[in-house]
Amino acid sequence: MKTILIPTDFSLNAWKATMFALQVFKEELCVFYFLHVCEPSAKNIKDENITISNQANLKKFITKVKTYNKNGNHKYKAIIKFGQLNNSIDKLQKEIFFDLIVMGTKGETDSRNRFLGKNSLNIVEVVNFIPVLLIPEKAQFIPFEKKEIVFATRYEKEFSPYEIKFLRDFSSSWNACIRILYVQEEEKLSKKQKERKEELHLHLGNLQHSFHTLTNIEVPIGIHSFLHSRNSDLLVLNHRRKGFYRRLFLGKLSKKIDSQSKIPLLFMPSK
Repeated sequence: MKTILIPTDFSLNAWKATMFALQVFKEELCVFYFLHVCEPSAKNIKDENITISNQANLKKFITKVKTYNKNGNHKYKAIIKFGQLNNSIDKLQKEIFFDLIVMGTKGETDSRNRFLGKNSLNIVEVVNFIPVLLIPEKAQFIPFEKKEIVFATRYEKEFSPYEIKFLRDFSSSWNACIRILYVQEEEKLSKKQKERKEELHLHLGNLQHSFHTLTNIEVPIGIHSFLHSRNSDLLVLNHRRKGFYRRLFLGKLSKKIDSQSKIPLLFMPSK
């Protein structure tokens, strides 16, 4: 049985992410943990009224989910925490093993012109021990339709058995082929990188997959161009060095990434 954590701030984006996850895993036995974190301030540090209000909102949210999703494969649990979202998830993971985190790309208070919100970016940068699936508000999951997963990698490290299994399983769940993308800004592949590329090819085995290289282009623009030229359905990134995601989603080049993108993002952990 899968255990899936869905942080929610009760926004429309959080609702859309929830509906997306329920559709993706509709054939699988799952427990969905809905987490709402109250960030303390000088005025509401563990205020009882704040807690009661948020408990009521979370209960209402789950009731709405049950109304829309009458699926016997799915169970739901509610969690309320005080503190920071990433710290709360870190502590929860020590109590409950989560197979996946699913959340919207942006929350209620985030800028509409930014592709990733503050909490989403913090999670993918800090929580690198659980896969994270981020869902844009306009993303749609169409069952039974053949899909395309783009796995962007630099072949900088060996692929762990966990990464390979997760990628294979996700490809099967999505009924998807995998396109492995390497964006070459300047340098050519080293001997080690070529070896890792070949290892990945062997590990993916009979799964439908292909390798693609873009040259003389900056990584954010290259990834964006590749995705939208093919109408891809999912972008997968493995854990990158510190600062990469901010460069990709917040830097000056991020303006090249459409803030209205419909493509979900899957961040694989470093374990």
